Amino acid sequence: METETIRNYVSENRELEKQLTNKNQQYIFDLKKSLDAANLSEEEKAVALHDILPTLVQEQKSGKTARHLFGTVSERTDAILNKPEEKKETTPFFMWLDNALLILAVFGLMLGSMGLIMKDAVQVYGVITLFLMAGIGGWVFYLMYKYVYRFEKPGADKSERLKMWKIILILAGAFLAWITLIGFSALIPAAINVILPPAGLLVIGAAAFGVRYYLKKKYNIVGSLALPRGEAPKK
Repeated sequence: METETIRNYVSENRELEKQLTNKNQQYIFDLKKSLDAANLSEEEKAVALHDILPTLVQEQKSGKTARHLFGTVSERTDAILNKPEEKKETTPFFMWLDNALLILAVFGLMLGSMGLIMKDAVQVYGVITLFLMAGIGGWVFYLMYKYVYRFEKPGADKSERLKMWKIILILAGAFLAWITLIGFSALIPAAINVILPPAGLLVIGAAAFGVRYYLKKKYNIVGSLALPRGEAPKK
């Protein structure tokens, strides 16, 4: 799970705990001690607490206690420890798609905003160029994960890591190919490589963000730059 998401969970958990009754606060205190004894990481504890605190705050208004909702502390601890592991999608295709949609969203919104603010600005990227930039860029960023970032994760098999000079050659070649293809695509006639108005770019950017969010939720896609702690990457 992404670091920023965990930070938000921790912050939200603190605010929710302040709203608990004394009895429910004691339950959460005991649950934390139990999870500490089980050697759960801070990230895992934050997720576990975030799964129950919103419900607890809401249901305590009708007089329900944490024990009534989630069982004893030991029962809840067992449920957390034995929770079926959520399947995370780390295949190359989905990681490339996630990267490509992010790039498309960022450039679409950035160029669209600049076009609205700077009325006389000329949009230099046609729609084909924009999609090529996102598609090839997604592949380049996946290569960065494949040859560099996945080996920085705990438990990674670093015996498969290439020599640094090979990694540099591969990534440099990929970046060069990215820039070259974008440059050639700019030569495509404007009748084909249509230059969209700022509003059109904003729509594409917003749509890319929306599709990316939907796919991450539906398939639990792991971003190539944010592999969860302890996740074993697929080859």
